[in-house]
Amino acid sequence: MPQRFTVIVTSDRYAAENNDFSVERALLEPFTDIEVELLAAPGTTEEHVVEMGQRADALVFSTGNPVTRSMCEQIPRVKVIARYGVGLDNADLDAAADNGIVVTHYPQYCTNEVADHALSLLLTLNRRIVELNEDLHSGAWSARQRATAKILRGPLHGLHASTVGVVGMGRIGREVVGRLRGFHPRILVFDPLVDPEAIRAEGAEPVSFEQLVSESDYITLHCPLMPETRGLLGPDAFAQMKPTVSIVNTCRGPVINESALIEFLQANPGARAGIDVMEREPLDPSSELWNMPNVIVTPHSAYYSIESADIVRRETFLSALAVLRGYQPPVVANPRVLEKISLQPQPA
Repeated sequence: MPQRFTVIVTSDRYAAENNDFSVERALLEPFTDIEVELLAAPGTTEEHVVEMGQRADALVFSTGNPVTRSMCEQIPRVKVIARYGVGLDNADLDAAADNGIVVTHYPQYCTNEVADHALSLLLTLNRRIVELNEDLHSGAWSARQRATAKILRGPLHGLHASTVGVVGMGRIGREVVGRLRGFHPRILVFDPLVDPEAIRAEGAEPVSFEQLVSESDYITLHCPLMPETRGLLGPDAFAQMKPTVSIVNTCRGPVINESALIEFLQANPGARAGIDVMEREPLDPSSELWNMPNVIVTPHSAYYSIESADIVRRETFLSALAVLRGYQPPVVANPRVLEKISLQPQPA
């Protein structure tokens, strides 16, 4: 007789808009050894998750839902928490392990999309695309004739003549470096966890953080949010930067001290920023970033494409099913949990 389980999806991305679960039901068809009740229950608070955890064998939610010790201690029925996305900075993995809950996610998700978005922001800043579009719509072409230099708000140097600093050489950082090589800038990389020779093999120069921030014309951030990287770009780092530097952030908002960024951009109108992630999201309507002409903002959308949204939905759900069926999912974010529970390797 098939084992029966309840899977509750709390992510508003999938639970609210797709609560027929047609994708998930199709994925379930080959697994005749289990019967799964699928429920949609959008909500982000700990209280909501705890309430759902009284009924669920598996919880599936976004990385916006924190995993706390208090929560884990109140949901003894839950076997697995499967998170749509990459980030685990707000997940207490030790707490989940202590309570026998597997935490799984899909770190391969949206690598190309984020790398493309970062490079798009960098190129937009380099070529001053947004400024030119705004000024031409305001009549600059008619008023200043066709003299590009008279229309530009500031200097425009070829990317090939510039220095780009990449902070973080993980999956996304490596893809960004690969894309940058085709534009032939000097590429600096800071990542203390990566062998310098591996960085050189990618066509970049391994450098210290201080050298990167002081020598770069463009800085693009691709590091995880950890205690060591929270506020990495703060007053001390900004004090070392060129007054014309451009900063791109598509990793985690708190990697930048936002008030220090605003102060730096106000003091250096030749500096610019392209920001997809903020300390708090959505960005406060009263934030000074909205009114700064040297800032481009996108709505934490670097992760998105139709393809990436589809694959993370499928792989996250399949990972949850693997645990319910007694198998290890492709990624166990808290491997210490395997000391408390027994999961078999996935069959070939």
